[in-house]
Amino acid sequence: MTLISLIVVLMAERVATQTKYWRESFYNGLYQRFLMRKNIFSEDMSTASFLAVVILPALILLILINSVDNALTRLILDTAILMVCIGCPNLRDVYKCYLQAANRGDFQACTMYADQLGHSGDSPGSFGQELVWLNYQHYAAVIIWFALLGPAGAVMYVLARSTTHAYKTEFQNELSIAQQLMAILDWLPARITALGLLLMGHFSRALPIWLKYLFDLNVSAKELLCKVADAAEEVDINKEDYTEEPCTLVRLAKRNVMFLVVLISVLSLSGWLR
Repeated sequence: MTLISLIVVLMAERVATQTKYWRESFYNGLYQRFLMRKNIFSEDMSTASFLAVVILPALILLILINSVDNALTRLILDTAILMVCIGCPNLRDVYKCYLQAANRGDFQACTMYADQLGHSGDSPGSFGQELVWLNYQHYAAVIIWFALLGPAGAVMYVLARSTTHAYKTEFQNELSIAQQLMAILDWLPARITALGLLLMGHFSRALPIWLKYLFDLNVSAKELLCKVADAAEEVDINKEDYTEEPCTLVRLAKRNVMFLVVLISVLSLSGWLR
């Protein structure tokens, strides 16, 4: 059922227009406002509170989903939850605006759109690498956690990612436990995703980098993915061409999503996944 849900969601996500009710940002916004009213989501948020905010909803969902006996109902629920969790239409729309601005030569607008996507002038790495990271956070990591733990895994990752980002945005600070939890949640998915990038790109050039950081606990998930993506798809950054490098790396990231679908297909057929 994991494979069926994934294929249906990836097809629907590309062709259908998602209303706000099919976006995780809508539900996360409601959840965070509720936590603020209860004074749970605050600047002095404790470790226990943060873990409860992230883990309890996923745990409750896991119990509810496992109580469903009907296979068709379970498939519909899994697919609907994954549809909400995966992707980010807002960021995709900003990227489209970036490409349109680049095609008409409005490079000032390109800089503005790139900043909205998290890449400012002093950001480490290139804009294309930032897009690879965003693709990982909103697609690859969600897919992998869905494959590992079902819809509860996807919800847990999305909640952790959204709550960490909201805390940093709201209080202009980083919560230590949030960074630690994200490092744990990203450790395995980042390495699986990096493997996909090197298989879908320049294998011999990217493999040594992947092996170098495979068991390195100090390298961040973002740094690992950016380094592997850079080696897997070598692109000369042309300051006069604002589209070649990001478009090339976005195509690599999309091929990686297809790699994950194939990997899940193989694991499903071999009985490793349900």
